[in-house]
Amino acid sequence: MRRLYLELKNQRFYFFVPPVVLFILVPLTVLATIKSGGGNNFPECATISQLFIPSFAAWWPLFILKEYLNSPGRELLFVYKSGRDSLFSKMIILWVFYLLHVVIVFIYFTSLFDFVWFLFIAVIIQSMFLIALGYFLSLLFQNTFIPLIINFAYSSIFMLAVLDSPLSIFENGFFNNTGSLSKSIVVAIIASILFYGGYQIEKRLYND
Repeated sequence: MRRLYLELKNQRFYFFVPPVVLFILVPLTVLATIKSGGGNNFPECATISQLFIPSFAAWWPLFILKEYLNSPGRELLFVYKSGRDSLFSKMIILWVFYLLHVVIVFIYFTSLFDFVWFLFIAVIIQSMFLIALGYFLSLLFQNTFIPLIINFAYSSIFMLAVLDSPLSIFENGFFNNTGSLSKSIVVAIIASILFYGGYQIEKRLYND
């Protein structure tokens, strides 16, 4: 955990990008939408949340992976070989860390809307998927620039243009019952497969 703390601290200015998005951009955008619409526009809140929150979930993980994969010779990748200090475990810890930040945002949302926690579940699963995708692609290509571009391109394309595509992890709707999470189950399964695939690649890199 101390190594992970130092790696996050080493990000300097870049560390604060997700908190700024979560605690400033998202709430202000939701408030602006409510005021412009003259009421509690929960579907618009759901759209804003799905556009911004999952998109930045992979920010910290990809910058952590950058130190391992983009360094000259990638020496850091081969320093620690215990399962306890694997990159996979760091991805999970960073997902949970991000989740705690998202909880604060949704506590604020409870003062604006009646039903928010089904949306919360969907968003954290979508965040897990994009972290898993970034982890898998980073190890596959041994580079973090391509996964970073894919991450934001995927979120932008499937949220703003083709939301209803079967390839989209995002959903329309009010998120006010368990039925609104039908796609989330599939997304969680795919995220688990991506994590597993990334971990297998990671083990192979360690062994080599």
